[in-house]
Amino acid sequence: MAVLDDLSGFEFEDLIEDVFRNPGYENVRQAEKTADEGWDVIMEEVVDGTRRAIVVECKHTGTVGRPVVQKLHSAIATFDFDGPKRGMVVTTGRFTSPAQEYANRLPQNDDPHPIELLGGEDLREIADEIGHDLYNSRIEVLWVLCDETLRPYDPAADVDAPVQEAFRDIENIEAADVPIPHSVVTFRPVVAVTGDTNAVFETSVGVIHRINDRTQFVVHAERGHPQVVDEDVSALVTENFHTWIELDSEQFGKIFDDVEERRFGQTQTEYKE
Repeated sequence: MAVLDDLSGFEFEDLIEDVFRNPGYENVRQAEKTADEGWDVIMEEVVDGTRRAIVVECKHTGTVGRPVVQKLHSAIATFDFDGPKRGMVVTTGRFTSPAQEYANRLPQNDDPHPIELLGGEDLREIADEIGHDLYNSRIEVLWVLCDETLRPYDPAADVDAPVQEAFRDIENIEAADVPIPHSVVTFRPVVAVTGDTNAVFETSVGVIHRINDRTQFVVHAERGHPQVVDEDVSALVTENFHTWIELDSEQFGKIFDDVEERRFGQTQTEYKE
């Protein structure tokens, strides 16, 4: 796993050379480190039997503007290659609107040197296809983890146990180095309501309309304040009817005691007494 923020400009160029050597491009090579020829990596592709050069500019920055694309366009025109040529700008960030407009206008004007723009998302997709995991920062690693639901699958374990388990698969962050998260679990009762409507409308001439409809919605079950939950909570409830954890009487008693103590300042046993 490569955390791109930790790479220097030269290391980023090394990474791009490695990434593009795998998808099938040929003669992938870098420019001299000390030279500024307007490009960083050169490679070749064969399309419909014709060999074409691809001149690549690498920008390890958050934003790439129009001047970078213009400079590459000029570099392509002067690059010595006996055959068609095109360009490519690769960045870990994104492109400004003027940069995108400039690149889009080239093929519209039948320019012989079109330029492809690959932003951070595009780069990660290409790398993922060949088994490279690229991330812009450790914060982004957290967002990738959050794409999956980390459920507290063991009632006896700490609520942060799934997070610790997930980080064990990440090479550049040790699970032991992950700060203890501030974890809060709030139980709010909800009720899933399913309503079936079966109605027949008819007159003396016969049936004119039938309704056979099923509606399902989820409401907060707090006493005196019924309210339909938002779509995210509704989906969480309705899509997980099959997900449940069986609690024995001792575990349930502990949960009930905790709830009662929060509500009344006393445990279930004290309340009964």
